[in-house]
Amino acid sequence: MKHDNKQVIKNVALGLFGQKGYEDTSLAEIAKEVGIKKPSIYNHFRSKEDLFAEVIEDLIVSEVKAYRMTEEKMNQMEPLKNIRILFDLFCQRLMTTKEALLWKRVTFFPPEPFKDLIQEQFIHFEEVTTSILVSVYRAGADQGLFQCISEDEFVASFLCLVDGVFLEHHYYTEEIFQQRIESAWKVYALAISSRKGE
Repeated sequence: MKHDNKQVIKNVALGLFGQKGYEDTSLAEIAKEVGIKKPSIYNHFRSKEDLFAEVIEDLIVSEVKAYRMTEEKMNQMEPLKNIRILFDLFCQRLMTTKEALLWKRVTFFPPEPFKDLIQEQFIHFEEVTTSILVSVYRAGADQGLFQCISEDEFVASFLCLVDGVFLEHHYYTEEIFQQRIESAWKVYALAISSRKGE
């Protein structure tokens, strides 16, 4: 039960930190949302800082798990389809998860005490996505795809594409966002699927 309470506290904190930010979310507010008294939080976390750090770490664990599970379902013989699967996964999680709301907030406005932690977690997540992209690239190269693109260019171009999507989602309605990501994908897909001499 104690473990369950800790997870409930983190789930509530994830939502509130994402909506209001670290500075504007109090432990009292988290406790009220959970349905416990504020001192009960200290049975699980030393401080608000400790709680926030665990939420950020759990966020990355969740993202890595989602990408690794998707990787396991990929057919290595379909690299072009796999890169679209990764793109769709990124967009889907960006639009539907509480983790994405917090990740956007701390990316644009990282709380000063956690800048190093956030950067460390970001790098870890990028290393995971890079390893998946490299596998897709090499499978495609074996089939004669991506001949005009180096491995590094392939990885960098995809990461830049999703970084742009990340920013677009911050400013546009869902309808406009969907239109823009489809347009971006159309151009990107044409570029990576072209062969030498085409």
